[in-house]
Amino acid sequence: ALPIWGHQVPAYRVSVLESSNSAQAESGDLWVVGRSEVEARRKAAEALGKPEQNIALTRDEDVLDTWFSSGLFPFAMLGWPEQTDDLQRFYPTSLLETGSDLLFFWMARMVMLGERLTGQLHFPQVVLHSMLRDAHGRKIG
Repeated sequence: ALPIWGHQVPAYRVSVLESSNSAQAESGDLWVVGRSEVEARRKAAEALGKPEQNIALTRDEDVLDTWFSSGLFPFAMLGWPEQTDDLQRFYPTSLLETGSDLLFFWMARMVMLGERLTGQLHFPQVVLHSMLRDAHGRKIG
């Protein structure tokens, strides 16, 4: 099943295909991670000392949490990790406009993930918009 929201966790449970009857045998609790299934299969084959064609992978169906995924969104939607034309043209940007209530949950994650995964700061400037609050200081909306 495809995730409803979020980036699917890049983790794969490893099974070994028995060459005689193509049956799968679990390889204990071996999990591998990779940017692609090809990379994960290579890692599993190296870890088990088996040929890649004898490795079966089952991808974890779980997704990263909403705030983590939203931190990836600015560059992932442009084709990252591939160096697409859109990624080169539209990332990084020059400005983020947000509310102060999202500084930690969203903006900080975009900064940390963007710098770590792309080597670039997503935006050098942040503009904080005003927020409507009730008589008790609670955010409206």
